[in-house]
Amino acid sequence: MPNETEVAELWLAFKKGDKDAFNNLTVIYYKTLHNYGTKLTRDHALVDDCIQELFLDMWRRKEFLGDTGNVKFYLLKSLRRKIYIETQTRDKWQQESLDGNEDLDFIGEFSIETKMIEIETNEEEHKKLHLILNSLSRRQREVIYLKFYQEIDYEQIAKLMSINYQSVRNLVHTTIKEIKAAWFIN
Repeated sequence: MPNETEVAELWLAFKKGDKDAFNNLTVIYYKTLHNYGTKLTRDHALVDDCIQELFLDMWRRKEFLGDTGNVKFYLLKSLRRKIYIETQTRDKWQQESLDGNEDLDFIGEFSIETKMIEIETNEEEHKKLHLILNSLSRRQREVIYLKFYQEIDYEQIAKLMSINYQSVRNLVHTTIKEIKAAWFIN
């Protein structure tokens, strides 16, 4: 993964019409976007379509895109918005309504589970951890995924999830406390 300076240079070159820079950005971030998108919906085809649409929109509007301090954040936020809009549109056509806000069901499993399993290889502990993670709310699962798997800072998570900064910090802290408490019961 290139550093932030290299990514910023690719972004500027892409905005000037450099196809190779655009291709490099898609290669660098496709897997990250796909992993995040599949945490928001089980429909992998929808995720792939939204990623492709995101990159096509970017190419079409490259002259109008501003500078971004964090390309990864920009892409994650844009993908989240596209999936939300597409889900809303799809549900509208299927006569199923959403609750009217941007709360997507966060359904993903985490690499935190994998890391914990590597540390504690006991099958019983694996089952226990899986139960704990699945017992978290969708917001808790999403914030843990963004913070520890995607390594996004609190401020960017707040913007991405449309909640305030302190709420993100509180949610991460509370979630970690809940995981620890559940782990050490019994």
